[in-house]
Amino acid sequence: MNREKLLEQLQIMITELPPKLQECFEKDNISDQLVTLLLDGNIFNIVNNLQESQARTEKNLSNERQKLIKKVKDQEADLIRKHSEDEARCADRPQHLNLLQAANKREFEAFLKRVADEQQRFDMSIVLDLDQKMLEQQTRLEKAGVPCMHATNKPLDVRLQMFIIEFIQRIAKQQHISPVTENSI
Repeated sequence: MNREKLLEQLQIMITELPPKLQECFEKDNISDQLVTLLLDGNIFNIVNNLQESQARTEKNLSNERQKLIKKVKDQEADLIRKHSEDEARCADRPQHLNLLQAANKREFEAFLKRVADEQQRFDMSIVLDLDQKMLEQQTRLEKAGVPCMHATNKPLDVRLQMFIIEFIQRIAKQQHISPVTENSI
């Protein structure tokens, strides 16, 4: 694909962007820098490898979260079963049954609070892991010379970076570039 065709495709995609992002492209001459980078071609493999790495990370984190959810459900079922068994043994003593039911209710509420706190901490660790992955990707792409790539968490900058990556991926698909993974080099 030649420079003019790439610039034309990029300009079409830029028109789909919100005005703020369009301004970023115009003021920093990002289009020319990006097209020059694409003509080199190495960036396609870098982006593909980063995408594969992110997909693995997301899958692993999802699997860990599913394990946590299963563990919690199993613990909840065990607790409910234990409470039912305790209450069944106490069924013929109503005065004890009321006390036991109240204690079971407190224990179950404490369990739910502990689980909610544990899940919140786990979800926060997932967010931190994904933020770290994003920073690693930004740094890698910055080193590869991709315009506008730098370590940031500013929403506008991140959206611009996401658009640039999307453009690289779309061009790779259009050109039917089959990625060469690091393992096959």
